[in-house]
Amino acid sequence: MENLKGRITICSLVATLGVSAVYAQDPVPVDESAGSEVAAEAPTEPIHYVGVLGTVTRPDDGRSQRGADIDYAMGVSALFGKQYTNRWGYEIQGFGETFETGDVLRTDWYRYGLNADLTYSWGDRSHFTPFVLAGVGGNYDDVFPGEDKTTWFANVGAGFVTGGISRLGGLRLRSEVRYIYDDFEDGYGDIRLGVGFELPLFTAAAEAATPPPASEEQVKIVEVPTGLLDSDGDGVVDEKDQCPDTPAGTRVDGNGCPLPKVMTLNGVTFEFDKTRLRPDAETILDSATEILKKYPDMQVEVAGHTDSMGTEAYNLKLSDGRAAAVREYFVGKGVPESQLTSKGYGESEPVADNASEEGRERNRRVELRILN
Repeated sequence: MENLKGRITICSLVATLGVSAVYAQDPVPVDESAGSEVAAEAPTEPIHYVGVLGTVTRPDDGRSQRGADIDYAMGVSALFGKQYTNRWGYEIQGFGETFETGDVLRTDWYRYGLNADLTYSWGDRSHFTPFVLAGVGGNYDDVFPGEDKTTWFANVGAGFVTGGISRLGGLRLRSEVRYIYDDFEDGYGDIRLGVGFELPLFTAAAEAATPPPASEEQVKIVEVPTGLLDSDGDGVVDEKDQCPDTPAGTRVDGNGCPLPKVMTLNGVTFEFDKTRLRPDAETILDSATEILKKYPDMQVEVAGHTDSMGTEAYNLKLSDGRAAAVREYFVGKGVPESQLTSKGYGESEPVADNASEEGRERNRRVELRILN
């Protein structure tokens, strides 16, 4: 019988951990622009939910007495819960279970109970959300006639709830494990595993109570002639547009010409053998900053290059540091960090012969590579 207990406990734990591993891969939505503290905030409104679980209990060995051979108990529980905005909440759970006593007594034992638990959850229950709980309750142990008794019990536990199951709306999987101390007779410590479903309440009502967004007041636009025409709509007036009639949606530079996939920042120089920018590089970088701000959806890699003087490893490190310095300059001017990456290529991608000073100078460069 001990082997049967072990198999039941192991199978239940494997099932719980298996479901946890699958749903733990679901990313938690995070607002990167708001920072980690905002991302960790709980929902703005309290969450109400109900649940139903099938349970398997590994009883305390002390319950196997008076000829009983209790290996496990099977049962079901139902719960109502409320989670507040600060992630704290509570649950009220009712349960019933049957202790299989074997064929000797020809009757099984039963336990029914009701408990209240305090909960703490790491999430808003709309995605994979672990939780812990602790509480107390009362239960009725139905054993032998004349020995039935109502006692108190305490429990602590942990578990998780998943996001909504596909095609089933807000229905979610729930799994938990609890240690239960039952004050019946000499006191027993049982371990109960539960797997089932959880369903949020009042979701539709909350959505219906949310007032629709106020309609924007219509604004009448009056065009005032300025004499500054932009026939192709690329943001560069015709008077300064060196590439007129560019197709709609084309990304253009300050002259109105399409941006190349790779833009070399000619004139961007650094102090000798350092990653510090020279002051005369700022004018060129400021022009590039305007282009980056004009197209915030444009993903750009800042690529650094060197000539072949020095070791390959040293040049790679130097080019990486210079590319990072240019990226930091753009970020300091207001370009979002998420729009930019940086990478050093060292001497691996020359554009001219390193045998001449002129060629080496051309190879010492910084490029903006448009990725999308």
